[in-house]
Amino acid sequence: MTEAISVVQEQGVVSLFLNRPERKNALSLALLGQLDEALSGRIGDEASAVIISGIGGVFSAGADLADLSGTRSDLAIDDAIEAVTEKIRQLPVPVIAAIDGPCMGGAFDLALNCDHRIAAENAFFQVPAARLGLLYNPRAIVRMRQRLSRDTIFRLLVLGERFDAGEALRLGIVASVVVGESYAAAVELARGISGHVRAAMTATKRLLNAIGTDATGTDNYAPSEWETLRLELLSSPERKAAVAAEKKRRGL
Repeated sequence: MTEAISVVQEQGVVSLFLNRPERKNALSLALLGQLDEALSGRIGDEASAVIISGIGGVFSAGADLADLSGTRSDLAIDDAIEAVTEKIRQLPVPVIAAIDGPCMGGAFDLALNCDHRIAAENAFFQVPAARLGLLYNPRAIVRMRQRLSRDTIFRLLVLGERFDAGEALRLGIVASVVVGESYAAAVELARGISGHVRAAMTATKRLLNAIGTDATGTDNYAPSEWETLRLELLSSPERKAAVAAEKKRRGL
């Protein structure tokens, strides 16, 4: 039986591939369980970044209809996606979504919770929630509202519009659009941060996630906590070594 998630680790970059090309990498409960496990146990201290992408030129067609019944039991899919996105937000390293082809339904939530999104020119984004009689996960909508305008979310969730890569870039859904496959660009970006101080990246990611509100509407930003962490980082051995290395690089 083929694994629904393929894991590749190379030069400090952990790549997690959605690997159900025969189903357009649909998010089955089995796939989401394996993705949760991979995010929980395979990201070691040596990793500088994680990339999530799809096999076969497709990111994901969204929730697997084979696992849906049209009843309340379908909340299991929402809960599984929520668990995965929480893991992504809690990872101490940047998570990059490399998106080719369709990124639909629950896969949109998965991608949006990554720290950075790179799209190929053939990528497109669509959430057919209203067509399927759904109120999209309210916690996901709250997080969307932190990053996207109300009009953009309305177009996605109520009108069910399809955004191509160019429109997604204009609306701030993705950070960049590249020619060819997005994965190569993601790897280049991830390797470029391999020399960064991990504690500094982790702290910055945590702060960005804390600013504003979380999915419960609670303000997570406590200035004193972050000032304390900032002072700790300023005098850490890792920072001292990094400054010394930069001085040497510049010939100072």
